[in-house]
Amino acid sequence: MTTTNTQYALAADIGGTNIRAALINSEGRLIGRGSISTDPERGIDDASDRLAKLLNAARSTAPADAEIVGVGVSTAGPIRPATGTYNHPPNLPGWHDKTMKPRLAESMSLPVWVGHDATLAALAETRFGDHVGAENLVYVTISTGVGGGIITNSEMVTGASGGAGEVGHLAIRTGSYRCNVGCDGCFEGNACGPAIARAARDRWTGEGPLADLADGDPDNITSRMVFDAADEGDPIAQEVVDLTVENVGIGLGSLMNIFNPEALVIGGGVVQGLQRHWQKLQETVIERSLPGYGDTIPLTATRLGDDVSLLGAAQLAFRQARRL
Repeated sequence: MTTTNTQYALAADIGGTNIRAALINSEGRLIGRGSISTDPERGIDDASDRLAKLLNAARSTAPADAEIVGVGVSTAGPIRPATGTYNHPPNLPGWHDKTMKPRLAESMSLPVWVGHDATLAALAETRFGDHVGAENLVYVTISTGVGGGIITNSEMVTGASGGAGEVGHLAIRTGSYRCNVGCDGCFEGNACGPAIARAARDRWTGEGPLADLADGDPDNITSRMVFDAADEGDPIAQEVVDLTVENVGIGLGSLMNIFNPEALVIGGGVVQGLQRHWQKLQETVIERSLPGYGDTIPLTATRLGDDVSLLGAAQLAFRQARRL
């Protein structure tokens, strides 16, 4: 099947809090957007049925000449892409060893393809981002957690059971903070949003711009506050930001050495703060990368924003439809 501008894919993005959907054409134009609460405790069948209604609402906005090739689903994982079966997903309790793929396909009367959100974000970058056509790309999201997606020789790297890309558990500073699953000194445990806030709380003095932003309560601290307070000269916040930039740089340098990508793209809620310290971050990545890279580290921040996983889900559908 050849992709044309009249072809569309229905795309969904399933997170622990919200489910989003849209109709997307082959050039990455989104229409018919909608969202609902995930409410994972209501069960995967309930979520599948509510998602089908959301997708049908998006489908109703299609132009008269639109050909809809199928449904692409981006989801928090871990997940086995071939079957859409979840494997102990921490943010979707009760969904382990279950899949919505057959039920959703029956409801929509369309083929359904499923992928991990970070992997599909990497795929989106190769089609709609600043690195169109890249055959080797790594995408790292730094937000509530740290995750990754890997494209090698134009193919998604998913591993034996769909678990590839868990870059958040690279060890970057052993003997330091642990992530929620207990990895000692890992990327996620020392550089995600909650980890930045935790490092600031552990250094709390109750004085300065950070204390003002937090209304005097260390439990109110967020990673955004830490970056903002650092900009205002708060010494504790500046110390935490410097440490965060170093931790992120160590993690990204390791990925450069392992995958040798054409492009290393970062996204997620923490990136806005990191962009204020971009030169130092680049310098740290260069320091932690093999000398053969010189000063040409291909590090960029995504410009696709929150749509990156929806665009990746659509691209998955277009790619798979061409192979039918």
